[in-house]
Amino acid sequence: MSATNHFDANAHDKPQALIVDDDESILDFLQSALKRLGYEVTRAEDGLIALNLCRDLRFDLIICDIRMPRLNGLSFITQVNLENPDLERCILVLSSLDDMTVRRDALKAGANGYLVKPLSTARLSEALNRQSWPQRKI
Repeated sequence: MSATNHFDANAHDKPQALIVDDDESILDFLQSALKRLGYEVTRAEDGLIALNLCRDLRFDLIICDIRMPRLNGLSFITQVNLENPDLERCILVLSSLDDMTVRRDALKAGANGYLVKPLSTARLSEALNRQSWPQRKI
């Protein structure tokens, strides 16, 4: 497991983001983009690592891939929402699958939005601005 922060996410002023993808280059891009947008970032290479992180830390934003080893994105989203249904957070799916069925399944599992790879920093910023979710002041 690689993680950028190993601290209590509630103890900091910046919004906390968890990025979940098995592609290192995607993790690097998202980490860089989110840091420029004012987030503290934690990384996970699969849904199981991410689920364990969500049990210990509170995240304002989660961005995850669909196809990952050990625990896929849909199962991760479903489980994290079952374990903490009252937490206010935004979950965005980032996938190379531009498929309406997968998009619908992601939203049904509890995702707030669905983004298709490749993703630019501008498109990520627009997607975050479109979400009506509680954000901490940056």
